[in-house]
Amino acid sequence: MTGLLVSVRDAAEAKIARAGGADIIDVKEPRRGALGPADTEIWSEIQAASGGRAVTSVALGELLHDPVEALATRAVGFRFAKIGLAGCHQTCDWVARWTRAIRQLPPGTHAVPVAYADWPRAIAPSPSVALWLAERSLAKLLLIDTWDKSGGTLLDLLSWQTLREVSRHARQAGVRLVLAGSLHCAAITKVQKLAPAYIGVRGAACSGGRDGTIDLARVKSLVRLVHAVRLNAAS
Repeated sequence: MTGLLVSVRDAAEAKIARAGGADIIDVKEPRRGALGPADTEIWSEIQAASGGRAVTSVALGELLHDPVEALATRAVGFRFAKIGLAGCHQTCDWVARWTRAIRQLPPGTHAVPVAYADWPRAIAPSPSVALWLAERSLAKLLLIDTWDKSGGTLLDLLSWQTLREVSRHARQAGVRLVLAGSLHCAAITKVQKLAPAYIGVRGAACSGGRDGTIDLARVKSLVRLVHAVRLNAAS
């Protein structure tokens, strides 16, 4: 069944997301890009605010452009650690670097590769290649997101046929999908047909857009939407 992942930038937003019923509280800094890592002090504050009672994930940034290995060692207490693959398509040793990075994760924190719907623009591996990584990762999760937040939504950048094919291949590989990328209500209802593990949001949960502030009423509304569709699908 599908859950809602809400990306937050600080402890205050994390408390709102949790109060609104988010299934996963995800930590990142949207001003630093699609997968911008927040300062590690923020990580600690959010972990303290959650009291270990919420499922949390954290963005470590882009494998080639951020200090992912160093950040990985600090991801204690997070269930999932997201790692982006922008630029990896033109680098021959990126799989080795991925392997080194995930070895730095503390016990109980599992790596989640991030594929981009606009992967040619991001010079990233295709979602099919990222699926290969996810199949070999303990989390068995693949996040498909958008890299350029001004370049369109997930559904603008990947055709419905492509998404269905990726979803089918993921099921065959035993991998669950997390779908994100400027998804709002109508898009969420549509992608729920693919039965993803989670729907990821930031802008839809904010007052003032992606760079605004998490809003309690918006989170509650999104939780009701995702869970209602989930229940309808199960009935």
